Amino acid sequence: MLKFACKDVGLECDFVATGATAEEVKEKAFAHAGVVHADMLKTMNQDALAQLTKTVEANIKPA
Repeated sequence: MLKFACKDVGLECDFVATGATAEEVKEKAFAHAGVVHADMLKTMNQDALAQLTKTVEANIKPA
C-alpha cells in the first residue's frame, strides 16, 4: 500500500490518498485536488502543473 498526503506538499489539508500503485495514488490525489484545490490549480501554468506532478510522484511513500 502506498500513500500521499496533501500536507506532503505543504498544503493545510488532511486528505490522504492511498492505493496499491503510485499511479492509483496519483489519480486519487489529482481527483481530490481538482475539487478541493481547484482554485489553486486554475492559477497554475503548464510548467507549474508539471512540477506539481513531479512533486506528488516524489512524495508517494509506503503506507
